[in-house]
Amino acid sequence: MKHTRDFQGAASLLKILGHPLRLKIVCGLLGEPANLTRIARDLQIPVSTAAQHLSVLRRGGVLEESKSGVEVTFRVTDDRVPAILQVLCSTSPAAGSLPSWSWRRLKADTPMTGAKS
Repeated sequence: MKHTRDFQGAASLLKILGHPLRLKIVCGLLGEPANLTRIARDLQIPVSTAAQHLSVLRRGGVLEESKSGVEVTFRVTDDRVPAILQVLCSTSPAAGSLPSWSWRRLKADTPMTGAKS
């Protein structure tokens, strides 16, 4: 059986994730679902900025929203995302699992773990 790879799909996903704020949003949502207000508050960014990035992630199929009354909660639905973040955020090839993400640790001015200056 011939194995095929979806390079176009992989490149599209990387482009969608290719902004520091979107990476932080996705990292936070892997820890727990959250609404727009919480994401903006905890990352210390304007609500409009958070909404724009959530829209890109949602349109790209990375996130799903669920509504309960007037509240909209976002969660990660793309199964490839945790593995990608594991590679991006690990400090060594032997790192076993994603760190326990906390919204408070992902403030807008804080560099991602493992990022090079």
